[in-house]
Amino acid sequence: MKKLWIYLSGFALLLFLFWLSLDLGILHLHRSIFALVGKHDVDATTVWQVRFPRALGAVIIGAGLGVAGAVAQGIFRNPLAEPTLIGLSSGATLGTITLIASGTSIYGTRANIGAAVLAAAITALLVQWLAPNKGFGFLLTGIAVSAILTSLAGLLISISPKPGIQSIAFWDFGSLTLLNNATVGMIAPYIEVGVIICFFVSRKLDIYSLGESSAHYMGVNPKRLRLYAIIGLAFLIGASVSAVGSIAFIGLLVPHIVRLLIGPAHRKMLSLSALVGAIVLLLADLLARTLFVPNEIPLGLLTSLLGAPALIILLRVRRASWVSHD
Repeated sequence: MKKLWIYLSGFALLLFLFWLSLDLGILHLHRSIFALVGKHDVDATTVWQVRFPRALGAVIIGAGLGVAGAVAQGIFRNPLAEPTLIGLSSGATLGTITLIASGTSIYGTRANIGAAVLAAAITALLVQWLAPNKGFGFLLTGIAVSAILTSLAGLLISISPKPGIQSIAFWDFGSLTLLNNATVGMIAPYIEVGVIICFFVSRKLDIYSLGESSAHYMGVNPKRLRLYAIIGLAFLIGASVSAVGSIAFIGLLVPHIVRLLIGPAHRKMLSLSALVGAIVLLLADLLARTLFVPNEIPLGLLTSLLGAPALIILLRVRRASWVSHD
C-alpha cells in the first residue's frame, strides 16, 4: 500500500509539474492550455513547439538519468558511481563534439547521437579496465578520465570554427533550450532501448551485489552482466548528452532517494528511479527558466547547487552503509 501511494503521488506531482512547464515562461499565455489544442496562433506555437518538447524531453531524459544512476551504482558496486563522475558523460560529450568539429555531422542528428553512445560505452570500458579492484580506486579513475576527456572536449570547442558545436557551458552544465519535437523524437528510442536493457539486467544486479565470486556460483556471469549494463548506460547517457549536454547529480542522488523510499531491490528501484528522475529534472528545468526571468540559469549549475547539499546530507545520514565491497 505504501509503494502504491508513493507511485500515485509521484505521477500526480509529475503531471502537475508538466502542466506548470507548459503554462509558465517569459511569454504570458492569454488562454488556458486546453483552449490551445489544435490552434496555430502565437500562444499555441509557444506551448506546443517550444515548451512541450522541452517538458517532454525533461521527463524522458530525467527518467533515463535516474535509471542510469541506479544501474551504475549497482554494476560498479559503489554508492558514489554516477555517469558524470565516472566519465560516461564526458566521453559522450567528446564523441559528439568530435563529430561536429570534424564537419561529419551537426547537432541534433542520429549520427551525432550514435557517436555519443559509442564514446560513452568506450569510456566506461576504459575506466573499468584502468581502475584498481579495491576501494574507491574505480571512482578516482573515473574522475581522472573524466577530467582528461573534458579537457579534450574543451580544446576542440576552442579551436573549432563550426557554429553548431555550441559552447563549453552548454556541454558542461547542460540545457534543454535547444530541444524541439524532432530532437526529442530522435533521442527517445535510444533512451527506451537503454531502459529496456537496464531492466533486463536489474534482477541479476541483486545477485551481483553479493560479490563476483558469489554471483558466479549462483549462475550470473559477471563479465557479461557488466557488458550488458555498460551498453544500457551508454544508450541512456549518450542520447541524453548529445541533446542537452551533461547534467550532474541527478544520477547520483535519485537512487539514494529511491532506496530510502522502497529499499534496495534493483528491479523495483529502476521504475521508481525513472519516475523520481523525471520529476527532479522537470522541476529543475522549471526553476532554471522561471526564477530569474528573463535570464535562465544553466540547468546543470542548478542541479549541482541543489544536489551537492543533498549529497552532503546523505553522506552524513547513511555514512555507515556507504562502504564499497568487493
